[in-house]
Amino acid sequence: MLQPERRTAEITPSDLGVQGESFTIKVEDSIDLKGYWIYASQPAPKGIMIFVHGIGNCKESFIPLTVPFAEKGYSSVVFDLRAHGKSGGEFCTYGFYEKQDISKIVDYIEEKHPGLPIGIWGNSLGGAVSLQAMEYDERIDFGIIESTFTELHIIVHDYKKRFLKGFGIKALSNYALREAGKIANFNPDEVSPITSVKNIEQPVFISHGDADERISYTYGEALYENLASQTKHFELVEGAGHLDVGIIGGEAYMQLIFDFVEAQTVSISDEISF
Repeated sequence: MLQPERRTAEITPSDLGVQGESFTIKVEDSIDLKGYWIYASQPAPKGIMIFVHGIGNCKESFIPLTVPFAEKGYSSVVFDLRAHGKSGGEFCTYGFYEKQDISKIVDYIEEKHPGLPIGIWGNSLGGAVSLQAMEYDERIDFGIIESTFTELHIIVHDYKKRFLKGFGIKALSNYALREAGKIANFNPDEVSPITSVKNIEQPVFISHGDADERISYTYGEALYENLASQTKHFELVEGAGHLDVGIIGGEAYMQLIFDFVEAQTVSISDEISF
């Protein structure tokens, strides 16, 4: 629960034909986050995208997605969450500390390109972290959230039942989660994306596969329904599981997202110009 397998991949931005540079950011508790800044194909980017990977994954998993964004004029940041990849940190806290880490990344972005629109794209755990980060730091202008959960205690119980082929006692999973919180010094009850969305007024695009075997699409629907933002979209991708929403959704799905990102970028840029 607290120490997912660390993975990394031997791939760099230049391997995929985009220009980038590595960076290290030290966060509040002296943990080093390792990432890449990937440059837009044009000298003046239209905006910056932060990509947040899922549990047990790494920053390299999102590098391919930065390529079309670079081509469309967006710079990107990919990074390893704490306790993942090459970043420091002993424990994953599911957004409790990670949202503050992302705020430090926003500081870094603002130093390089003050005032540019900032978007965040999170998948699975990354989606939950991204929602909490959007609530915590309103400098994040819009979000794309894929296949994520509503509350930590619920998804921990769901995963336990799945691993035990349908058997699960809620009191036991709650006890394990409380003990994990003590070990990693965080309050699991505060990891609640369903609570975060009630305070998020930035535009959000939420998507989920209707065949998701790990996190029910009904959680995505609940997040959408509780989202305070007046600019929101929910996309249920027919036949998609937990990790293949983009693959199953194909070009039509990606076009929806690019249209959403472009609309938010234009709107924010117009407000700044005005």
